[in-house]
Amino acid sequence: MPLAGCVATRRGYVSRSRTCPLRTIAAIAGPAETRGASPHRGYALDRSLTATAARAGARLLAALLPLAALGVVRLFPSAFLGTPFSWVAPGFAGAAAVVAAGAFMAAVVAWLRDGRPRDLVDAAGLGGLGTTFALAAFGLVGVEGLSLGIVVSAVAFADGSTLRGGAVGDRRLAFGALAGLFLLTEGALAVVLLASSSVADAKLTAVLFAGAAVLLAVAAITALDSPIRATAMGIAASSGLVMALSGTGTPESLIGVGSMAGAVAVLGWSIVARDRMPAAPLLAAPVVLPAAAPSPALEPDLDESSRLVRELRGTLTELIAARRTVELQRAEIERVNRADPLTGIAGRVAILERLHAEAAEARRYAHPLAIVLLDIDDFAAFNHDHGLEAGDALLREVALRMRLRVREADALGRLGSDAFLAILPHTDEGGAATFADALRGRIIDRPLELDNGETRVAVSIGIALMRPGMTLTDDQLLASVEEALASARAAGGNRIAFDRLHGLARLDERRTEGGGSAERETGTGD
Repeated sequence: MPLAGCVATRRGYVSRSRTCPLRTIAAIAGPAETRGASPHRGYALDRSLTATAARAGARLLAALLPLAALGVVRLFPSAFLGTPFSWVAPGFAGAAAVVAAGAFMAAVVAWLRDGRPRDLVDAAGLGGLGTTFALAAFGLVGVEGLSLGIVVSAVAFADGSTLRGGAVGDRRLAFGALAGLFLLTEGALAVVLLASSSVADAKLTAVLFAGAAVLLAVAAITALDSPIRATAMGIAASSGLVMALSGTGTPESLIGVGSMAGAVAVLGWSIVARDRMPAAPLLAAPVVLPAAAPSPALEPDLDESSRLVRELRGTLTELIAARRTVELQRAEIERVNRADPLTGIAGRVAILERLHAEAAEARRYAHPLAIVLLDIDDFAAFNHDHGLEAGDALLREVALRMRLRVREADALGRLGSDAFLAILPHTDEGGAATFADALRGRIIDRPLELDNGETRVAVSIGIALMRPGMTLTDDQLLASVEEALASARAAGGNRIAFDRLHGLARLDERRTEGGGSAERETGTGD
């Protein structure tokens, strides 16, 4: 029956309208995947089917290995007459118990990690199977108890094969279910011990082994979603059938025990390797879309669609690159705005933000905070006499000398054209006065090297402090230090003045041109 919106031709369905589903399939796959080369598709499909059939055949052969081994023993019975059954049988049972214990631990860990109900049920079956083999190894139960234990475990495995998906996310519920599993396993052990003494009929034992084989075969069939688990259940079913067919105390019975141990090992491996291997159905067939090649009339549409897809992809790539470029430019602009381009220290916005943060810290943790505002005396006259380039060089040199003086925890920024603000956390009156005096001496005592020769300048400095317990804001601190700087400049400059908290006291130490100093006095502002 033709598809809606499509016209049948010798080469397949051709789109005559936008409702044809093959048009959508062709557009998604692209021209390279839909044009020509149809024989290669058939070859790939044949290879896929061959590989799937080979894997299924290999698993089927693995499941039938116990029966094949039984046939070999019966064909050549004389080769096994000298087998010391008295100690080989307990050894086989002990090895099977050890393998079952390892698989049991893997199932418990998987249950506690993933919370899958199948892992919990498998742990129950493996625990019962390991306990039964351990009792048989120590001679506490005979073949009758072994048959009962395998039947109980087969019931658990058949139940586990029917469970798919789902998970328990509550850790307490997971541990509670695990404790219930332990009690259930111990109860099953008690039942096996009590019932093994009453089951003495060889025919009944064979029936129990056959019933276990049927249950394990059902578990294998219902577990086709997990190929390794299905293989393990198939081997276990063949092992149960071998035990039903073999006699008690014969080398044939060892085949069943050894094969059961192999099945348990495969099941444990399927639990351990589940996260490493992708789950695939045992007989999964590949899904094949219609392989009709487009007609020549459809090829221009496909080329146009491919061109549009390439252009759209290129546009998206360009948009992403443009957005990244804008982000980098924005970050660079922000960095430039926060730093003073002339001196390299923090700009006005950045230093005021730092002052706001430091003032808040000082109020919260009650520690002292000092700020120092430095201004170059007669800077306008200096620019007039020496030029703007010399003025810029002077600002850079003053900023450099201040940077060499501040600590790592301090902050330094350019507040105005010739004003610099230093923030000194955890600094009291004495520390602020020492810092300001050393800073003024570093600038006055050492001449500044400019292009037109050496020159000396003077600076005025204002100091404002916030003592522990005070609640001044950053605006109040800034107003106080500006008032102190105005007091120093009003006294003739080249001085250090404190804020109004200290009565606008000034350190009236005027340094000479050669670096000497006059007598230091303490005065008050106007």
